[in-house]
Amino acid sequence: MAGPARARIRPSTLARELDHLLADVAGSVDEVIDRGAPSPERLHDLHRGMRRLRHALAIWEAVLPERTRELLRPLDRRLKRLARLIGRVRDRDVVLGLLEGPTLPKPPRPESVRVARLRARLRDDGRTGRELLRVYLQSERDAHLFEGLREGLELPPRRGSATDLAAVLDRAESRRHDKVRTAHRRARRHPSSTRLHRLRIQVRRLRHLSEVRTRLDGSPLDRFPPAVRRLQSGLGRLHDLDVVLGELGPDLRATEWVAALRAERRKVRDSLRATIRRHRWEDRPVTGRATAGSRPPARAGS
Repeated sequence: MAGPARARIRPSTLARELDHLLADVAGSVDEVIDRGAPSPERLHDLHRGMRRLRHALAIWEAVLPERTRELLRPLDRRLKRLARLIGRVRDRDVVLGLLEGPTLPKPPRPESVRVARLRARLRDDGRTGRELLRVYLQSERDAHLFEGLREGLELPPRRGSATDLAAVLDRAESRRHDKVRTAHRRARRHPSSTRLHRLRIQVRRLRHLSEVRTRLDGSPLDRFPPAVRRLQSGLGRLHDLDVVLGELGPDLRATEWVAALRAERRKVRDSLRATIRRHRWEDRPVTGRATAGSRPPARAGS
């Protein structure tokens, strides 16, 4: 049975949303360049803003004629490179925050000096990373990346896109959902850290796309089922522990503290494996929107 009719979404609505997202990202970039080292919170917001901007930009490209899409794709690649650079600095912030926070096992006293040296190195690396990031951001700003993106929002959509933008979004959500389902199935069969990490990325991308859709059609903010949010939280915890263990030097790898970290990672990974093996990811968007041919809502853990 077909779901309820979609509200009509005009390309101009998408262009306005993109303009807001772009203004937020460009403003944050200006702050990083003009004020110096950003806080971890500010860097996190910038990273998330760039990811959301790229999701919305992909939808905008889909409503443009093929010949004009090619004008935006090089700009998107430059934006993607900046997002990756920010992500690397952000990962270091996450590691340092975990080492200084209450959620990781504390090192025994004989090993605390070596852990303190690790924290000092990460702080130095963080400062260096922020300076390099500032240079890259200024280079792209001076090369008119954001002006080029704004000009891309003035490109005329192809004929018929005023009536099929909702369908474009439906197809994008369906493709993204297929990727989540595939990643979930592979993680069920062989739940390695790599496959669990890929599942985390695909769920996050689906959520960002859903957020774009929600802002465009004016519906109340959909929430993912609690089990999906718990799954995403567990996947994020596993990724954080992987990042921490990846930062360790040879002087720490054979310590009791690292053995405790690895035990914690095994505990998180085993819990995720059990959850994923108990449930399948249903053939429907987890946001709860009704679509043609959709199944009943997924049970917890799907």
